[in-house]
Amino acid sequence: MNRLIWYILVYSFLGYLLETAYARLVRGHGGGRKCLLLLPLCPVYGAGGVVIAALCGPAAHPLEVMAVGFGAATAVEFLFGLYYKYGLGVAFWDYSQIRWNVGGLVCLPFSLAWSGLALGLVYTVHPFVKICVSAIPDALSAPAWIVLGADCLISSIALKREKNTVVLQWYR
Repeated sequence: MNRLIWYILVYSFLGYLLETAYARLVRGHGGGRKCLLLLPLCPVYGAGGVVIAALCGPAAHPLEVMAVGFGAATAVEFLFGLYYKYGLGVAFWDYSQIRWNVGGLVCLPFSLAWSGLALGLVYTVHPFVKICVSAIPDALSAPAWIVLGADCLISSIALKREKNTVVLQWYR
């Protein structure tokens, strides 16, 4: 449990950076999707990264990693999308205009992208992150859980109240 929080935080932050780079590339600006009020994190990436890393070790065959990446990341994205849409009344993404989507929450092109990103995660990123995380003292894990939990709670309350993701962009 002590290491889990750090994997969640690292992969959520890397997801935020990926979203920011994607927004700059596709839309011409760096306004990435920030899903929490205070921390620059996208928890859907944290959960997806943890699930993929837990299911695939470095000895896994690349096709297995891609299949797990496809399925696990799509399932996590779908569940987070349901929570945001029906639990909080907001949408951070909408794939309804993309062919082969399910409720606008997941779509085939992005599921395929997750399968490719899973290769990089399992064979390159996670082994390095695992070494870095092992150097973090266990005493810091509980405070990290508290900070992340508090930000998730505050962010959820703000999103539920305002019904708009702009409420999280205090820096604008």
